[in-house]
Amino acid sequence: MTDAFSLFQRGTSALQEGSTTVAIRWLTEASHSTDTALASAAYRNLGIAHRAAGDDAAAVNAFNRAVALNPHDVDALYNRGNAHVALGNHRVAVESFQLVRELRPCWAQPVNNEGAAWMAMGSADRAEACFSEAIRLEPSFAHAWGNLGAARAALGRHASPLHTLQHALSLAPNDPNIRIQLGHLLTELGHFDAAIRTFEAVLSEAPDRSDARAGLSFALHRKGDSIGALARIAPSIAGETPHPDEAVAYARICLHMQAPERAIPILESTLQSARHPATRVLLGKQLGQTLDAVGQADRAYSVIDRANRERALVFDAEQHRSAIDTIIESQCHPFTQGSIMDPTPVFIVGIPRSGTTLLEQMLDGHPDVHGAGERAELEMIARMMPSGGLNTESLDRYARMYLDRIRPLAPTARRITDKMPNNVLHLGLAGRLFPAARVIHCVRDPVDTGLSCLFQHFKDTLPWATNVDSVATYIHEHQRLMEHWTEHCPLRMLTVPYEDLVAEPKQWAIRIQRFLGLEPCDQVTQPHTNRRTVRTASHDQVRLPIHTRSVGRSHPYRAHLEPLIELQSASASAK
Repeated sequence: MTDAFSLFQRGTSALQEGSTTVAIRWLTEASHSTDTALASAAYRNLGIAHRAAGDDAAAVNAFNRAVALNPHDVDALYNRGNAHVALGNHRVAVESFQLVRELRPCWAQPVNNEGAAWMAMGSADRAEACFSEAIRLEPSFAHAWGNLGAARAALGRHASPLHTLQHALSLAPNDPNIRIQLGHLLTELGHFDAAIRTFEAVLSEAPDRSDARAGLSFALHRKGDSIGALARIAPSIAGETPHPDEAVAYARICLHMQAPERAIPILESTLQSARHPATRVLLGKQLGQTLDAVGQADRAYSVIDRANRERALVFDAEQHRSAIDTIIESQCHPFTQGSIMDPTPVFIVGIPRSGTTLLEQMLDGHPDVHGAGERAELEMIARMMPSGGLNTESLDRYARMYLDRIRPLAPTARRITDKMPNNVLHLGLAGRLFPAARVIHCVRDPVDTGLSCLFQHFKDTLPWATNVDSVATYIHEHQRLMEHWTEHCPLRMLTVPYEDLVAEPKQWAIRIQRFLGLEPCDQVTQPHTNRRTVRTASHDQVRLPIHTRSVGRSHPYRAHLEPLIELQSASASAK
């Protein structure tokens, strides 16, 4: 009978040789050893073998057993974090990487990977801190430099991302992954020709890079060359199993070209063969949106619901209500305000998909306004500030910190908009920092808004957007908080109903501009002509002339949306 150590050696050798099936068999047997250290090592290598075989769920189970036997196994913890990332479990991945950092604080790779997990969850500020720390630990870490550029781009720091990625390329000039990152950044910044050249250069050396081909197609599409985008991606789509990135890019192009039916079989076949949950979610969301476009409402909702359930995100409704209660209870009496009477910041708040991106796109057309997108600064300051005892001097210090971050974006602008959704939690703070600032609250029919949220592929920062009950709860709590701010927030506030805005854009444009102290400009009603880069999920919609087609879009889905319909009725009764 072969002893456990020999089985471990055989399994490890097979793993090194790439024989994953053999490795899994021997390492599974070795893991039954009564020797704790040996069993732990066997489980760790078994997890690595499962990862190599493409079974990340089994890998996580093996790594969990390894860590249970040896909590200080940094390799098991590190690989467990990577497996969770592959499964889309980014929050859990962060926990593993942080444990690695505690045990081996000078190791840069897990710090970088933690940053990547934060980026996947939409927390670019935390990601930036991780990437910066990884670079401090390993200054020549090219991938960390590349990731830092992506984080800075997400934070809206237009000057530094390109510089950062160029530095990454100087460290690893032939790295296709960094070059692809650069291509995506150039696309996001609106430098479409440069992005196209970058992707084409990668493909000239690595023609099988499907992610580069998908990036190229998307850059062409964003440039306005949908025909060219389709031509570049069509050969890959003709294959039996197109890459998920290419399938999604193809579907988006087809939607833009008003030919969604062409993409449905491609998405269905790609989804059927997809193994990783995160990939299935991405494909499922795109398929649902495409089925919606051809009027197959029930089928579209079924696909979307399945994709949302597969994300397995947990929204604690009671915890969220309690958090809103805490904000309301702590912000119901006057506070000390700062002395900086700067009207530059304009905070646009509203439930995602309520028209905030459209409004910002409109305002950015005014020569005195800069649309800065979703900024992380106010939330960052909220985390930094002590809970009490702030005087005018300290408030002014934090206010200058915010202004120093946004003013370089548009030094001559009289107004700079910030539409970070979470700013709704911090309007009391905004009022203390900037007594002269303005707030625009975008509202939309809750059923239309909720349905749009369910269909949208948000990042892990919005766990409430995965089922209709959670969406209804979140919208209700948002309404409750905004009622509080309407009464207690010291800032001037204007509520803009989406339905009225799209029905009467000229009248509302004038009203909004006057609210901001601006002379009316006709360009504000032509957001589709604004070539500003839009990074939110609405970037395609705001390229169209203002229309009313999204008003009442939930009607075919009402059988699935009872909690939202009840919320709509309650809201109407309260008026």
